[in-house]
Amino acid sequence: RNGVYSEILRVLKPGGIFACYEWCLTDKFDPKSEHHQKIKKDIEVGDGLPDLVHTSVCTEALKNAGFELVEARDVMQDGLRGKGEPWYMPLTPSWNPLKWPRFQF
Repeated sequence: RNGVYSEILRVLKPGGIFACYEWCLTDKFDPKSEHHQKIKKDIEVGDGLPDLVHTSVCTEALKNAGFELVEARDVMQDGLRGKGEPWYMPLTPSWNPLKWPRFQF
């Protein structure tokens, strides 16, 4: 992660802003739980991700690369734009924010 973030910072124009999201583990993750391990592995395999790490590892990598961290948050805690919808709603393949109902089956 440090190398990736360092390269992003290197090619970012002066005054530019970098925004991203990462799948991260929170304090609720129990590495001893088979259920948690299965969920973690399914996310990694399903999304083609490297090993998921704790949020602190990701934020520290950004800082180590030289970024000024303006905001970091767990979107699962605040829903989507404060409407109480699940955080994953925009990632749902049939979700369309411009139509009601927003699902296109």
